[in-house]
Amino acid sequence: MRNLFTALKQDTHAKHNILENTFPFSIFHEVRLFDDGTYNAILQIMRMFHQTTAEAVQRAEVQAPELSSIASMLNSNTILDALGNDICALGGDELRGAPHALTVPIASLQAAYNDTHPNPQLLPKFNSPISQAISASYVWLGSSMGANIIVRRLQGMQHDIPTNYYQAMASCAKTWVSFKQEVEILLPKLGLDNNDFVIDVVEDANAWFNYLISSAEIIEIKGKPKAIK
Repeated sequence: MRNLFTALKQDTHAKHNILENTFPFSIFHEVRLFDDGTYNAILQIMRMFHQTTAEAVQRAEVQAPELSSIASMLNSNTILDALGNDICALGGDELRGAPHALTVPIASLQAAYNDTHPNPQLLPKFNSPISQAISASYVWLGSSMGANIIVRRLQGMQHDIPTNYYQAMASCAKTWVSFKQEVEILLPKLGLDNNDFVIDVVEDANAWFNYLISSAEIIEIKGKPKAIK
C-alpha cells in the first residue's frame, strides 16, 4: 500500500503551489501588494475554510468517534476566536484604510461560492465523511507549518498588524507529527488501510485546495483590480 502521507505530499503539491500564488494569498510572496484589505480578505477566506472543515470533522466523528483525537489537534475554537479577533481589529467588514475593498462578509462569500459553482451545495463532493475529515485535517495542520514564518514577516512590517490567527496556527503546527502518527494508527482500526482509501483522501485533499482557490477567485471577482502595481 502506498503511504498516505507520501501520497498526500506528492499528489497535492501542484494544488498547494497554485493556492500560494493565487491572490490574495500571493501577498506573502509579494510584500509590496500588502495592505489591510488584502490581509483581511485572507482572514475572511480562512474563517470560512476553518468553520467548514471543523464542521466536516465533527460530522465524521458521529460515524467514527475514534476521530476525536484528531479533531482535538485542530484546536478549532481557539483558531476561530483568533480569526474573529484579527478581523475585528482590521475593522471587520469595513476595511480600515484599505485601498482595495476586497473583503466581503462570510455569508456573502459563501453565497458567491454557490453562485459560481454548478453544485448547489457549498462544498465540492467528497468520497466519504472520514476521507473528507482526514483530508481537511491534513490541509488545516499542513497549512500551520509556515505560520511562524508569516508571523515574523507581519511583525516586521512598518504598521500594526494583528497576528492572533497565525500565532494560533503556529501552535497547531506542534501537533503535526502526532497527527500523522494518530492517522496511521487509526486507519487499520477503521479498516481503511488500503490503496482505495489513500486515493480517496488525496482526491479529497485536492478538493479542499480547490475550495480555497475558488474562494480566493471569488474575492477577486468581488473587487480586486486585475493588476495592482
